[in-house]
Amino acid sequence: MKVSIVIPVYNTERYIEKCIKSALNQTYDDIEVIVVDDGSTDSTASILQKFENTIKIISKKNGGTASALNQGIKNMSGQWFKWLSADDMLKNTAVEKLILEINNIGKDAENFIFYSNYDLIDENDHVIDTFKEPNHNSLDSFQRNVILLDHFYGNGTTSIMHKSIFEKCGLFDEYLGYKDDYEFWLRCCMIFNFKLHLVPESLAQYRIHKEQLTKKRYDDALEKIEQIKAKTLCKLSPEMKSKYMTALKKYQKQKSLKTKIKKFSRTMLFKTLPKKTSNKILETYLNKKSNYKQ
Repeated sequence: MKVSIVIPVYNTERYIEKCIKSALNQTYDDIEVIVVDDGSTDSTASILQKFENTIKIISKKNGGTASALNQGIKNMSGQWFKWLSADDMLKNTAVEKLILEINNIGKDAENFIFYSNYDLIDENDHVIDTFKEPNHNSLDSFQRNVILLDHFYGNGTTSIMHKSIFEKCGLFDEYLGYKDDYEFWLRCCMIFNFKLHLVPESLAQYRIHKEQLTKKRYDDALEKIEQIKAKTLCKLSPEMKSKYMTALKKYQKQKSLKTKIKKFSRTMLFKTLPKKTSNKILETYLNKKSNYKQ
């Protein structure tokens, strides 16, 4: 089974070379690496040329992560699509272990979006922590979807899925700006009955750095998330929408007091921060093993 690793990149000159090397240095041999340069204005293009004999390079005008992913998907020759963000890295056994889980699931694996745990690293590749994703593999589809409707899980850079998912569900939404992974997860799972499935090992390194977060983006993301939820629910029948809303309220009501206090404190803190506040606050949460990030 051939795996296409698609890396969307925009002005990530500091990290893209390490990212590509991590994709090429897989113990699983049947892969192709596709890097989509989304109109970078730094030295990204010249760095990519170092790998022109080992990767497929696609250059396009800037259009956002979703449009870059879609270009990679349209040009992939593999049966499986592996997303990798340009500032992140894969552990060298990542693809091998993902394929092993796919083989364990069998033919039905084409109806899953697989994701894994991951290490959190800083700008200098130092490991901050290991993020353990929730394991909902034992739950039925409806229960998984209620939890997904409540909050995002399944980091895109750890994910792998069969290419047929795009024929059934469509490509990533290029008009959102960001949170396109969350919209895609909800669309696939709630509308087309796909399932998120955890591979309970740390297979990637997710980088935290100062360009990632500002207070404005955090506020915009919260608003975008609510829009995505509403849009997805509106595509369901009135009966199914009502069923999900009832289950969601029950799920949220049953959350532990600790979880409720953590979410309230985080929200209030971000509301009072200066607009230019960046990754320092996020790193504080990560070092305290917060289970939420943007």
